[in-house]
Amino acid sequence: MMDNIKIDRINTLAHKAKSVGLTEEEKKEQAELRQEYLAAVRKNLRAQLNNIDIQEKDGSIVNLGEKYGRKKVIRKKVFAARKAHTDQQIDDWSRKIAETVTALPEYSNSRRILAYADYNHEVMTKYIIEAAWNDGKEVAVPKVVGQDMVFYKLTDFAQLEKGYFGIPEPARGEIVQWEEALMIMPGVAFDRQNHRVGYGGGFYDRFLEKHPYITRVAVAFEFQMMSEVPVEPTDISPEIIVTEKEIYK
Repeated sequence: MMDNIKIDRINTLAHKAKSVGLTEEEKKEQAELRQEYLAAVRKNLRAQLNNIDIQEKDGSIVNLGEKYGRKKVIRKKVFAARKAHTDQQIDDWSRKIAETVTALPEYSNSRRILAYADYNHEVMTKYIIEAAWNDGKEVAVPKVVGQDMVFYKLTDFAQLEKGYFGIPEPARGEIVQWEEALMIMPGVAFDRQNHRVGYGGGFYDRFLEKHPYITRVAVAFEFQMMSEVPVEPTDISPEIIVTEKEIYK
């Protein structure tokens, strides 16, 4: 862990920032110390996880360090793959996915759609959202508030602004609390048993735990499909996964 002298310095700079403000040099020092502190915390957490084994539902024993390490490797692999594809490829595949999603009976039977605003070469949701508007459906997208997601009704893409980690979020609009709707779920990776690896925040799992009647359809590119991904007891999986090539149920 970080030594006490540096921790004291972090606290001193934090207090000064609130009272009289920091110089440019102090701001730089504060940022560097914060990064060092976070790196130390992560290293300590990894060391603790390496010493913990848990029993899975099937009776197998899994080391938590290895388990969470696998998720990190998967995320790194998928992020690199997303970056490697062109904007045109992402757009073309997203159109195909939208055509498949909007042909599903789950879509036809839903009057309300909980979508996400895509970011950084995720499956583009604008084609699904536009189709839903044209079909007379209501659409809402999430905004991160603390540890939770709050969905706002979306009637115009102009409502979206950069929010949590640069992800587009609604800056204004009506908050909705729909108990029955079709959710379009994002994710980093999936497997053919419909398990999902998200971004690590747990926002969708917490939301869906409170809204069990939401129909769950995930969208992904085929390169995001794995033979197997790690599963947590709190994970809530999609019922259907749609890629540009397949429908997984």
